[in-house]
Amino acid sequence: MVAPTPVPLASDRRRWPALVGIALVAFLSLVAAVFVISPNGASADEVAFEQCNGIGGGGGQTVECNVVIVNTLTDNPGTTGSTVSINGGTPVASSDIIVSVNQCNGSANGGGSILACTVDITNIIAIDGAAGAGQISVNQCNANQPDGLGTAPATCDPSPATTSGAVVTQCNDSGDGGGLIETSGCDASGTFSASLIVLVNQCNGSANGGGSAVNCSVTMDTIVTDTTPTPTATATPTATAAPTATAAPEGTPSEGEGTPPTGEGTTPAGEGTTSAGEGTPPDVTTPPGAPGFTG
Repeated sequence: MVAPTPVPLASDRRRWPALVGIALVAFLSLVAAVFVISPNGASADEVAFEQCNGIGGGGGQTVECNVVIVNTLTDNPGTTGSTVSINGGTPVASSDIIVSVNQCNGSANGGGSILACTVDITNIIAIDGAAGAGQISVNQCNANQPDGLGTAPATCDPSPATTSGAVVTQCNDSGDGGGLIETSGCDASGTFSASLIVLVNQCNGSANGGGSAVNCSVTMDTIVTDTTPTPTATATPTATAAPTATAAPEGTPSEGEGTPPTGEGTTPAGEGTTSAGEGTPPDVTTPPGAPGFTG
């Protein structure tokens, strides 16, 4: 491995343009960030973030850029938007949603350069019918020279990664020219949701002057809440069975049927029975001493 050649400080005025160039790259890495309308043109509130592309090609220069993005997508436009922090600066809030990041592409292509770029994204999704989160797809460290990224041991994670149309595309055709500097590598990890796809393209076609170092990474964390209301179950009324009629026992007459009422079919008192004085002489006893008594 060939170490990058340091630029010595000297009193020779001819060195000043080179030093000014290095300082200019450092300054550009802080301010070279723009927001543009998303290429898909879906709506004005979906925008692309671009930073540090096509800079630092003079050799022996450092391009170091990072961005932290927090997207919040809800059913309420008033709580939908994003915050963006560039190179550790104060987060800036916007009602826009960042749907793509293009960073550090075609940069640091002079020999002995250093490319160090990071993208950190958090997507907070709380909408009706939100799609769940899954692992991001990655396409990285392809089309490089035999001693470049992807072929040198442990320089890319995951590796190989050749997914077409991936969420993250980075470090392709980069770090070529021979003498890749340790430590170099590219890695990508995290989750995404189909309800808010954020594409990242970074560090492609960069640091190809030979004897360069390349360190680029992407992390994406997606938190999903489905706000679809849960239907309230309505209790189904229980049918009440009609009372069952009880039939009168067969062969048993109901009241007033088959049984003669009192006085019907029964000989009333005095009928069919000889009353006193009729047909039977009364028991007459003549007391003693009464006239006609025979002793």
